[in-house]
Order: sequence, then C-alpha cells, then structure tokens
Amino acid sequence: MFLSPRHLTALLPLAFVATSAALQADIAAGPMLGHIDMREANVWLQTDAPSQVRVAYAEQGQSDALRWSDTVETDNTLNHTATLKLNAVEPGKKYNYRIELDGKLTEEQNTFSTPDNYLGRTPPPDLRIAVGGAHYVTEEGFEPPYQILGGGYGIFSTILTEKPELMIWAGNTAHLRDSDWASKSGTLKRFAKARGVTELQPLLASIPHYGTWSSTDYGTANAGKYYSYRQHAEDSFKAYWPQPVEVASLDGITTRFRRSDVDFFMLDTRSYRDDAPSSDRLPQMLGKEQIEWLRQEIINSTATFKVIIAGAPILNPADNRSNLSYAEREHSDLLQMLRNERIPGLFFISGGKYYGELTRLVHANSYNLFDLTLGPLTANPKENQDELNFFRMPGSSIFERHFALLDFTGPEEDRALNIRVMSMEGTELWQRTIKASQLQPADK
Repeated sequence: MFLSPRHLTALLPLAFVATSAALQADIAAGPMLGHIDMREANVWLQTDAPSQVRVAYAEQGQSDALRWSDTVETDNTLNHTATLKLNAVEPGKKYNYRIELDGKLTEEQNTFSTPDNYLGRTPPPDLRIAVGGAHYVTEEGFEPPYQILGGGYGIFSTILTEKPELMIWAGNTAHLRDSDWASKSGTLKRFAKARGVTELQPLLASIPHYGTWSSTDYGTANAGKYYSYRQHAEDSFKAYWPQPVEVASLDGITTRFRRSDVDFFMLDTRSYRDDAPSSDRLPQMLGKEQIEWLRQEIINSTATFKVIIAGAPILNPADNRSNLSYAEREHSDLLQMLRNERIPGLFFISGGKYYGELTRLVHANSYNLFDLTLGPLTANPKENQDELNFFRMPGSSIFERHFALLDFTGPEEDRALNIRVMSMEGTELWQRTIKASQLQPADK
C-alpha cells in the first residue's frame, strides 16, 4: 500500500524524534585537562556526534559563583574534538568543573587546581610529575596475525594513585597503522582509539596532560619534513593534544610551559627531520630554527630546572636513525651550544623507544647531562641489545611496561630532582636523586 502525502506528513515528526534520539551526543573520551596556568585552564573532550559543549566551573566552596566557558560546537572536521578555555580562574585555587552537552549538564564532577603565584613571595612549591612512553591500544581487524601488541591498561590507575600534578607523554602516543596514514579520517580514528581507553579516563580528568610526538604518531618510521601526509598527522595530533602555546616562528608542535621552578621545553623531532639527505647537505632532526628557539628560551629562563623533552633520545650516542645523534653534526652543535651558553639546571626526557634507561653524558669542563628515556606504558617492551649506548647508567635498563615519577623538592637554596621508575603495578624499579647544585656550569 502506498502512503498518501497527508500520511507521510503525519509521520515526519515521529521520524524526526527517532532521528534526534539516535543522534543525541555523548562524551566519547575525556574530559581531559590540558594546560593549566595561573589565570586560565583548558579542558579537552571528544563527543560521539556533533554537539554544543561548554564547561561549568566554580571555586570549591563557592558554588553560587558559577562560571562558564565559551560554547564550542564539535563537528566531524576534527572528529568531534574540542578544547575549551576557562579564563575566570585565579592562582592557587581549587575548582570543580562539569561538562554541559547540548544544554544539559553531565552528572560527573571533576576538579583541578591552578598553580600558586609564588614568584617573589614564597619558596618554590614542591612538584611531582608523571612521565610515560609508548601507548598502544589494540583494535580487532587492525593487528598483525597471532600478535597482541598492547595491554596492561591498569597502569593508568596506578599512576593516578601516585597523585602527580601533571603528566607528560614522551611520544608514540597513538601508533598509526598502515590503514591510517593516507587519510586524515584514518589518522583521527587512530588517535580516538588511543584516547578512548576506559581505564585512562579518570587520569585524564584529574591532572593536566602534555604530549609530544614520535614516529608512530606521525607516519612511516623515518618520515620527516617531506612526508606527504604531514598535515594529516599535525592536524590530528593537535586535535588530541592541545598545546600550552603555539610558537609562531616555528613549524610543527614545539611548545613550552612552566610549573613551580621548572621550565619544560617540548621539541618536535619530525617537522624539520631530514635524515636521508643528498650529498650536498647533512642529516638534521631538529633544524636550525628550532635549535635557535631553544637557545633563546633557555638563556632567558629563570627556572631552577630546564627540562627538555623530545620524542627521540637526546644523549644516546648509538648510530640509529631513531636517535638525535644520527644527525651527527647537528647533535654536536646542539651540545656545544648548551656548553657555550653555560645554562644551569638542564635535564632531558625522551621517548621513542620500547625500553627505558638513563643516559649520562660526562663533561670534563662542565656538569654531567642526564637523559631519562621512557619505554612503553602499554605497548610491548623490547630489548636494547642492538644499541651500543655506552653512556647508559648501570642498572637503569627497563624491559617491562613502566612510568616515571619526578619529584622536584627541597628548600629554595637546595632543590633536588628525585627520579623513580615504577612498574605497572606501582613497584619501584630504580631511583636516582640529582641535586640542582650538580647541574651548575664549572667556574671559568
């Protein structure tokens, strides 16, 4: 039987209601805290359909003084992701926040704290950060036969119990597959899969997260500045890892932020990478522009510690295209620049590997440099027998899933960095303490 136009018109409202119910948006991942400064906080989230989102927040104990972020509309362009700015916060306060989705507040309430405005007022506050390496989430239909390359997602609950104030992800955060590289949609879907792990959500909502990329966040193993799908990778990474600040003079994802008396400088090892040069030019990983940016920033930094983070080992001397030392001339120039500028308080953190270690570079005329390399959070660990890192500190090699806790503590005149590398169950695997006084240039 054919329906008359009158009957079709009568059915349209019912069809609209059914379609609207089917399209009712929900939170697919997050909320995740992005960078939190003294007077602004950032909240990231992803919805599963187009929606209007904003954040309601109030200082604890002052729920009657509710504030709202601006409304952001999520759409399919960046896989329904959004970063919302909370610009009515003040230093040294605790806030409750909730997500509003299409005009309806979600039930879950989370909290965040803004940094103290201690400069010129009090000694620097102690700071604990968590650091993690490679994160791999399995997906049926996209894995090699008879292999399980990721697991152990309970590690995120272990990290949360240690109560860090922020977390740094040192590269290989998504693990793009062959199926993903050639389309922006595929790249975005892979980042969504990595972000959507159930066990990860409470950690995302509780502390700020900062990420840099390594090879598997970008594309093929040695892809760099000439990579055809570079824009797909950059757009996708920025959609899932909001930056504290975009450096206008540079390409890619280089950024920086400060917490307590620690400045963090996050380098980009992909956007300037040219490790297969022709006979008339040398390999490079960081590029002259980025190295000059780093030089200018660390010269002007007043922080006790200057932590430099990269998605590839910085001090490891092994001849491997995954290490910065592969670009031998650039690497030598970088280290010479650091010596020449006599910068105190340098410490390095790196990712891009599937084992962990601490590298120590001994300087005859300056202080020793340290590079903490993080192995896998949830990816499968590997051995390091194919790399001759003769600067590796004895007893620091880790061949299991792990994370690190870095505590910056002590009175103003005697600050120290304590490193603890932890198993996925929360057992301490090794620890070292490095005093700020050990990270001082030699007297001329």
